[in-house]
Amino acid sequence: MRRRDFVKLIGSTGAATMLAGCGSSAPHASASSRRVYLVAFDGLDPRIAKTLMDAGKLPNFAKLAGRGGFSKLRTSMPPHTPVAFSNIVTGADPGLHQIFDFIHRDVDTHDSRLAIRPHFSTAEVQVPENARSLSLGSWKLPLSGGETMQLRRGKPFWDYLIERNIDATVYYVPSNYPTEMPEGPGRFRAISGMGTPDLSGGYGEFTLLTPSAPRAGREVGGGRFVFLSMLSHRGSAELLGPANYLHQPDESGRVPRMTSRVDVVRDPTAPVAKISLSGSTVVLKEGEWSDWLEVVFHTGLPGSSVFHSFGAATAVAGTVRLFLKQVHPKFELYVSPINIDPLRPASPISVPETFARQLAERHGRFHTLGIPEDTKALSRGALSEEEFLSQTHLVLDERIEQFRGALSEFRSGCLFFYFGDTDLVQHMFWRDRDPEHPGRDPQQGDRFAEVVEEVYLKADSLVGELLDHARDDDTILVFSDHGFTTFRRGFNLNTWLRDNGFLAVKPGSGYSDAEMFVGTDWAKSRAYGLGLNGLYLNAAGREKHGIVKSGERASALAELREKLLAVRDVDGTPVVDRIDLVEELYPGADARIAPDLLVGYNDGYRAAWGTVLGAMPANQLEDNLDRWSGDHSIAANLVPGMLLSNQPLTVESPSISDIAPTVLALFGVARPSTMTGRTLFHARSTT
Repeated sequence: MRRRDFVKLIGSTGAATMLAGCGSSAPHASASSRRVYLVAFDGLDPRIAKTLMDAGKLPNFAKLAGRGGFSKLRTSMPPHTPVAFSNIVTGADPGLHQIFDFIHRDVDTHDSRLAIRPHFSTAEVQVPENARSLSLGSWKLPLSGGETMQLRRGKPFWDYLIERNIDATVYYVPSNYPTEMPEGPGRFRAISGMGTPDLSGGYGEFTLLTPSAPRAGREVGGGRFVFLSMLSHRGSAELLGPANYLHQPDESGRVPRMTSRVDVVRDPTAPVAKISLSGSTVVLKEGEWSDWLEVVFHTGLPGSSVFHSFGAATAVAGTVRLFLKQVHPKFELYVSPINIDPLRPASPISVPETFARQLAERHGRFHTLGIPEDTKALSRGALSEEEFLSQTHLVLDERIEQFRGALSEFRSGCLFFYFGDTDLVQHMFWRDRDPEHPGRDPQQGDRFAEVVEEVYLKADSLVGELLDHARDDDTILVFSDHGFTTFRRGFNLNTWLRDNGFLAVKPGSGYSDAEMFVGTDWAKSRAYGLGLNGLYLNAAGREKHGIVKSGERASALAELREKLLAVRDVDGTPVVDRIDLVEELYPGADARIAPDLLVGYNDGYRAAWGTVLGAMPANQLEDNLDRWSGDHSIAANLVPGMLLSNQPLTVESPSISDIAPTVLALFGVARPSTMTGRTLFHARSTT
């Protein structure tokens, strides 16, 4: 099943030194004027950070550590960004917030094609059973609609601040879409981050216009190649947009997608072209990025102007950036995923809803897609390494502009700012620093060997700007949600389950990697893998076709654990480092949501790409040849995050769950009973 079909089907990333002691000798500010800075750099690894600090390459990290402390930071299991940041904002673990992976599953699916329905773990569109619409031939006018629901449970720490008239501003924090407005007298503003969809409701699809594509186009995971030929130096193509929400589905249940025309005129000899899109025209040189352009998709509803006059939305608009890859001899144009326009959001991406517009008016339009760095375009060959890095720099420049604005206007309360490029760049360029990675390109050699280090140096410069703005009595926490390591080999968990008698396939089913368990013989299957670390029993009374009875549960889990821990690669290396029984690790886990086991892979290994959605290829182990060559979705103890503070740390082995109660304590707020984290510093008097 192709990615867009999946999106449609599902409803819509040595012990460190700790300096003990009391807080800073600077006088304490009152709660009304106190300032706490939280700056998160996704995926920064404490081992790399310490090595670079020792070499004198991260002077601002070292300065901050000298004022307070530097430590490894225990992360979530599994160490995924949505799970880890749910721990961070709730001060607890998945036993409270119920986020266990990037992908969860619904066992109550009514789709006859699927026994389980995968969906994104942090948010989902929910359409009421009594949703009404007015049918007009092949068109339908919705009279009521669905709502995107945040699936993270538990109360984020900023809710407690707002209740006590303490302001909080949150930029791009993962697992916070859709953003929700807390109740209370404090001022709250937030822009959503990872989890925010593109205009089509997915997680981002690039388009490459090229004469090398088949005439019918070619879809790949994360985007599409669209045929564009030039006749007399002119050409046109259609940009695919969201599903036509006013159109009736066809017999197969599919709804046609709206399109918007792209027209191109290139100079006959010079590397320059004029591109027109939705009434806007831009002239680009080869190798140049456009600014943000509005793209409009019309439903084509007859009499649209009449319906529009009554307030009905008969068109939807988003924004894109263009990159002119090549003009001669062949013309190639990259079109970014279609972002929700922050000036006119088609769906809410901030609270209050005006906050996104205010940011755009102050700093210019910006990427709103939850993961804006287009890693799929790099993996699929739509962007080269240099072009991808230029795209990540565009994103980072926008974030830095907003970061500087946030620092300049910050007066009191809590400022929480997240940077995600540190994670995505490491994912894509780790092989360039790993001589033993099977995906290394001999022709590239060490051409990109310093790219990972460069993101650490940039993070250090941003910490320097933060230190320049902060007062002596401010509190600063700079941290990452997890560390990083190499991803050399992929483990096909469902293939292993099949080979070991836990998962069965119907004879002659023609099972394919992309069909999400279609062809599985559930009547003979005891377990299945889904997501990056989840392993589920096919439990009777829970799964749609469950067979494992409650009395068989313990023995089945014990057998799986024992056998998985014994798996070895061809050279004898253990593939799995640890297996956690979820009900023991997280006693509050909702059995309808949580996996039964969490597979903690060894360093260098990870779930193979197909495992995430239930693929079952021939071999259990495979080399990872993808550009996505570094990862962290392994055993949590192998990839801790890092913590820098301007106050001495007073706890041993700090955890990401300690951040929320620490912030509350800094403002004199007692730790709620739902929080399992500790206070990193000596607590002040609480209220």
